[in-house]
Formats: sequence, C-alpha cells, structure tokens
Amino acid sequence: MATAAELRQILSEDPSGKDLYGHLTETLMRILIERPKNAYDSFELISAAVKANPLNPDPENGKPLPPSAAELEKMLAWAKKCSALLKNPEEPPEDPSVKVPDLLDDANLYEWAGVSFGKGEIYRLYLSIKKLCETLPAEVEKIRLFGKISTRSLPYYIVEGLNPEDEEADESKQEGKNGANKYAYWVTQSIEEGKWTKLPNVNMEQVVKARLFRRLFTGSLDAAVPSYPPFPGTERNLLRAQIACIAGATSISPDGYFDLNDDDPPQVVPAEAEAMAERFPKTSSELKDPEGWKHHEADLNRLGRVTAMPEQQDENGEVIEPEDPVEAATPLDTIKPEAWTFRVCPGGVGSSAGSAVVARSLLWPGAVAVTAGRRFVNVYVGSGVAYTATAYSPPLPAAIQAEWAPPAEEEGAALIENADTRADPTPPKPEGEEEEE
Repeated sequence: MATAAELRQILSEDPSGKDLYGHLTETLMRILIERPKNAYDSFELISAAVKANPLNPDPENGKPLPPSAAELEKMLAWAKKCSALLKNPEEPPEDPSVKVPDLLDDANLYEWAGVSFGKGEIYRLYLSIKKLCETLPAEVEKIRLFGKISTRSLPYYIVEGLNPEDEEADESKQEGKNGANKYAYWVTQSIEEGKWTKLPNVNMEQVVKARLFRRLFTGSLDAAVPSYPPFPGTERNLLRAQIACIAGATSISPDGYFDLNDDDPPQVVPAEAEAMAERFPKTSSELKDPEGWKHHEADLNRLGRVTAMPEQQDENGEVIEPEDPVEAATPLDTIKPEAWTFRVCPGGVGSSAGSAVVARSLLWPGAVAVTAGRRFVNVYVGSGVAYTATAYSPPLPAAIQAEWAPPAEEEGAALIENADTRADPTPPKPEGEEEEE
C-alpha cells in the first residue's frame, strides 16, 4: 500500500507543468467555501472552473497595473492644485477680518451623526475656506460650512456668511438682509482650486415655485430648470432657493445658546457669556427631547418670507387689509417633534460629560445638528430634495379662465363688434395703360 509521500510524488508536477495534487487541493477548497448542495454531481464542474481560473501564487502577477499616461497626468494636475493650497504667499496677508471655522474640530462632531468627509477632504476644505476668507469683506464676520449637496456630476460644497451687500429690490417681492437674504452663500465644486462662486439673492417667487416640484441638480450653475410650474431662473437660483428652505427648517440649537434682544421686532442674538456659563453644559437627558431645542433661524412661511408683507395703501392712503394675512415667523420658535429624531452618543445606560446628542431632520434627510458640552454644529449632506410620504406627481394646470361676456344693459352700453372692412385688394392700374383684349 502506497504511503502519503508516495501518493504526493505520483500526483506531483508532470512534464507539462500541471500539478494534480495542487489542483485537487484547490478544488476541495472551493467545495468547502461554496458548499454546493450536491458536491458529488458538481465536482466535475467545479474542477473545470478551477482549471479555467487557476490560482497563480506569483507575487509579480498580483501587482497593480501602472497608471496610463492620461491617468498620471490627471493625478499630477490634482496634486498641483492641492499643493497650491499649502503654498505661502510672497507677502504675508493681513489678519483676515472674517473668522475661519474650525472644521477639523467640527468634523469630530459630524462623525457622531454619521457624517464623514474624510480626514484628507476636510483638511483640504478647511484650507480652501481659509483662502476664501482672505478675499471677503469684514461685513461677512464669519464663515460656516453649510454642507454638501450631491448632483448628477460633481457635488456642491457650500459655505454661509452674513450677506455683505444690501441689494435694492421691491420689498413686496424680495426680502432684504432682515429676512431670507440675511445670509449669503458661496459654492464650489473643486475645493482644490479654491474658486468660490457667490449665489444670488433669493426672492419670494423662487422659493414658492421650488416647493412645487422635485428635481436633482445637474452640477452646472448655468443649467436651465425645465419644470412645471416654470421656475424663474437657472440652477444657481434653484440652489439658492433650496438652501433657504433647508436653512430655515433645520437651523436648530440647544435652548439657551441664543436670546432675543430689545429691538422692535426682537432679533435673535447669541447669549451673553455669563448666561452661557449658567445654562451649559446640559445633560443628555435634557437634550434628547424636542423641548430642549430651538430654531435660531426663522423658517420661511408659505409666501417664501421670514418677515410680514409690507403694508399696501390705496389711492386715499388707507392701509389695505389682506384677505388671507400671513404672520411673520416666530423667533426662537420651538421645533416640531414629528420632524426630528434624537439619539445620544455613545448609546447605552447612563451618560458622561463627553456625550453627544444628535438631532436628525426627517423633513430634510441629511440635515443634522450635534451638540456636546458647550458646542453645537449644523450641517447638511444630501441631495437637496425634501422628504415626502407619497410619490411625487406634478401639480395640475390652473383652472381655465371664464369666457368674457359683454356687460349687462343696466351697467352700460353693450359692446358691439365693428363691421368688417371690405375693399377690393387689386391694386389700381397705371394711367394710360390699356387693357389687353
């Protein structure tokens, strides 16, 4: 009877370079991994599959393929753009008057909510925003990362700051810096290049129309917006309108961070340092309920405004009362419990001083607010489309206008259509020209 050593020698490599022992070993290993229902009947099929794709242990065959010339050129161009963010200017710039956000610290809070840009991307984003702040006027004061909106091509990175420009516009159609245009927004699709584009101010019509349809962004700010009802503007206007809706509905903070001043109407301002020291830090049990949070930015009403409509007067100078008045938004309003879900991180029994509380919006998927200790952050990472419980269907066309009818006799003389003008269209013949017979 042959021993195991003799059997291995018999099954060893033959002159053709094939190794029966190794083939049987790999076939049996494939059967143990895949566990077919009938290994006896499928043995030949598995053996043929192993022969067609044999395992090659040569480490040279496992090396990745070298990049092509086009791929190598693309990688070098990207590396040059990134290195430009790290390059120090020849003349050191003055201290920027616009505060730069501490994104590296904020990113730790983002991760508690499951939002991660990645260490490399968040650092490049920080350098790009820092470069942007050097070019902004002092009226912006500080910059905040609003978020990232995905498109059908490259995503939009968006930052927020106080609006430095007070655009002159009809107050009944577009609010100023006391309403929906309190903040300005800058957007880029390449944080490595550091080129940011300021979005235009938003008006009431754009907000109202943007709520009536659902559309993913193309990734081109100049792209047309084919929709029904027709949208007044390009994709940059639609993006600005959606940002206004998202910011108004999801800008929340733990109760106590902001107070109302004595202005008329009262404005939301950060709380004093003494008041902050008394109110914070709060326990996670206080912050995991909706009662512990407030809207520090007012939501837009159904007219697309934050403030009330300006008064309109008739010819006699008397104020015209609107038939369906819409009140202004309530500052520091309480949040709707059905629109948010809360979670304490880390979970489990009890809480510690370093526990974080995450508030996640159910109306705008991707909008989160995170608080830990005396800090809180808001960020949005999504598609820019609100959640609806039902499938989207375009709105119906407007009702057909009633046919015009002439006024009654008692109201005035009835309108009568003029008689048709009848004239021979043949032009007259020149004088002296005789007709040919």
